[in-house]
Amino acid sequence: MTETLLDKLTQFFSRHKLVKYKKGEIILRPGEKVDYVGFIKSGHVRVYYLSESGQEVTMQFFKPILFFTLIFAKTEIANKYYFEAVDSVEIYKSPANETLEWFRNDREAMSMMTDCIMMAFLNLTDQIGYLLSGNAFSRVASMLVSLSSRNGDMGYKDTIDFGITHKLIASLTGLTRETVTLQMLKLEKQGLIVNQNKKIFIKDYDALIKASKNDIKE
Repeated sequence: MTETLLDKLTQFFSRHKLVKYKKGEIILRPGEKVDYVGFIKSGHVRVYYLSESGQEVTMQFFKPILFFTLIFAKTEIANKYYFEAVDSVEIYKSPANETLEWFRNDREAMSMMTDCIMMAFLNLTDQIGYLLSGNAFSRVASMLVSLSSRNGDMGYKDTIDFGITHKLIASLTGLTRETVTLQMLKLEKQGLIVNQNKKIFIKDYDALIKASKNDIKE
């Protein structure tokens, strides 16, 4: 997300109601009507669904509220997912009709938002490709690249510091928690990351990208 778009969104949404959620609180449930567009002021949100066996399958883990609620408002598609506050979350909520009208009147904002959604789609496509084709080592590395690149509004940060656990990484990659722990230890041994106090410090970002593409062997 560009700094210009972020400024525009902040200026518009900050005029609307600010709703606070505690860690672990459900923000949206499947089937709930979404009549607003949400913009996260602070915190992180997890999007997941329940499989037939009752297992939680995480779809997104970052700040996805804006994209999802904008799509729901524009298309009236019913929500099928759970949205959960990973930490303390604050969300500005603007009425859907008012938000759509603002985007129609601000062509620059709409153009930048369209580019942003398209880039998010391409990034998700790349992520799915790596997860489907890679082994456990590259899948975990790929997820850490994805998490770091979306941690923060303006792109890459060298610390994933919002309390991510091996269980959540397992949910994101389709691996078991034990397998994720083993791969994390391998990444630490190679000097790519440091995993400490529910924070992941990325020591060699370029090498982590190579590992995600199977260019570095475990």
